[in-house]
Amino acid sequence: MSETSETLAFFTQGWQHYQNQLSIALARLSPEQLALRAAPNLRSIDELARHIIAVRAGWFHYNLEEGDEDFAAFGTWAEPGSQPRSASELVSGLEKTWQVMQEVLGRYTLSDLQSTVQDEWKGQIYTLTRGWVIWHVMEHDIHHGGEIAYSLGMHGLAALEDGGKRNLATPPSTAHPLIVQGEE
Repeated sequence: MSETSETLAFFTQGWQHYQNQLSIALARLSPEQLALRAAPNLRSIDELARHIIAVRAGWFHYNLEEGDEDFAAFGTWAEPGSQPRSASELVSGLEKTWQVMQEVLGRYTLSDLQSTVQDEWKGQIYTLTRGWVIWHVMEHDIHHGGEIAYSLGMHGLAALEDGGKRNLATPPSTAHPLIVQGEE
């Protein structure tokens, strides 16, 4: 495994953990809970989750040209007028988009990360590195996942398990790989 692959694997493990925590939080929600909002003018929990899924598919399929047409279809989940999804559909959407993203992250080399793609936004053409696109999707997941956690918490519902950190009762041998074990 190349040094770049090892580095990406390190960050992919953390992203995978965050993905799992987000899925756990969403899986237990009823349709009524998915409709909750932090404020009337903000997205519902369902809309936030669909937005995360759609943006993943959009950037990875249309910009990085990864994934098939089934993957690309997730890009429509957040369009105006899109129907709410059930908790199981949202978890499945997160898992299916993550599978494509994880495969890409496992395959990309430093050269791939440095190669550029074009993106048109608000009438302007931008040249972006593939690495920037991946970073942007990661920060997007974290930002909107935080909105989901905040929305859940303000309504008295369990947010992300232990704030996305490892369970403190986890033995060191199985602890999350990004958490440095303290001295005992």
